[in-house]
Amino acid sequence: MSGRFLGQWLVIGLLSLFGLGSALADEASNLESILSNLKERFAAAKTFQADYVRDLIPKIASTLPPASMQAEGKLSFSSPNKLRMDQKKPRPEQLMSNGEKVWWYLPEEKVVNVYHQKDYSAQIKPIIDFLSGLGGWENNFTVRLDGSLPEAPFYQLLLKPSYPQPDLQQIQVRLSKTTFLPLEFTFHNLLGDGTRFRFSKVQTGISLSPSWFEFIRPQGIRVVSPSLPSLPKK
Repeated sequence: MSGRFLGQWLVIGLLSLFGLGSALADEASNLESILSNLKERFAAAKTFQADYVRDLIPKIASTLPPASMQAEGKLSFSSPNKLRMDQKKPRPEQLMSNGEKVWWYLPEEKVVNVYHQKDYSAQIKPIIDFLSGLGGWENNFTVRLDGSLPEAPFYQLLLKPSYPQPDLQQIQVRLSKTTFLPLEFTFHNLLGDGTRFRFSKVQTGISLSPSWFEFIRPQGIRVVSPSLPSLPKK
């Protein structure tokens, strides 16, 4: 190869590296701006409430109809660890935690299962950690901006735990570009199965009394305190 052509290839290579470096710098700058706006949006907001649609996304395609793996309801959260999920479809259920106890109420069966939260953490810890960390994900996760959807009305972020967690591989998050409110997030476990929550009617910083996260047992409801089971498949 002549000196002239070698020089041309070197110039092309340097320009490519410069372009790659510039793109990475832009992505890092954008991510820093997004996290800064997110922190500003949620630093003072200690509560979160939204309607949700929850989908189970198995790694291996299921023969079950999609509707059988979907649920709808309302989610309420108060930092740092109070959670309430009022499921409406496919059947009424309530999952409620006051930070110490968890109640799982099945009204059609007239049963409420009661657990210590530490014994039920595998089921609710990912969503509690996610919502309690809205203003500072970078403290517990390695965060990357997915730039593959530049025209979409949302930012897509990939969160990987900074420290190994027993049943969490990563979280995929979609944030509104205008409000920075979470529109959707998907938990992927170590086996590659996913649980996706899509939100609407999102409210933050609203008043939620501690009593909203306490279960009041209706008359005739049986109380069960079993060993920890898996949540039922819908």
